[in-house]
Amino acid sequence: MYMGLLTRLFGANRDPIRAPNFDLGGRAIEISATMLCEVIDRGSAGPDGPNRERLTTLFARGYLFGFSEFCIQRFGVFDEIESLAHITVVHTKVFGGQTGWLLVQDALRVQGHAEFGRGQAAGADDFLRWLSERSYTPRSLTDYLLEKGEPLCKPARTRLQ
Repeated sequence: MYMGLLTRLFGANRDPIRAPNFDLGGRAIEISATMLCEVIDRGSAGPDGPNRERLTTLFARGYLFGFSEFCIQRFGVFDEIESLAHITVVHTKVFGGQTGWLLVQDALRVQGHAEFGRGQAAGADDFLRWLSERSYTPRSLTDYLLEKGEPLCKPARTRLQ
């Protein structure tokens, strides 16, 4: 299942294709949004999932921000304003226009909070480990979402299946 996802995202190897007009920021947005949707779905926190409410916690919001931030940086987008714009696009792809934008605005307000920082670090670590280890599947947010035991119902098929 996950190898199909990796093949769709990266092709045969895990390095992004570098062509003269290749939009690295756009590629980072697509990868980040796709991976975050997968992690959320596996944690039974999709739109109708029993764990959806847990996405509002500081840890979960920090994870989403950190994961997408490091993905965007890895693809070479280092300008702070451009990076923030890409993070906002990732959030709007995952949660919808107004909600995604509000989540990013709120994330900027709570960035100094310890629990947000812990989630941000976990998201960054998951992304970096995923890049370096082919067999690693980002699990920190999924495990957090399922922390209180198994989901109340079986997770729906993911958007990627």
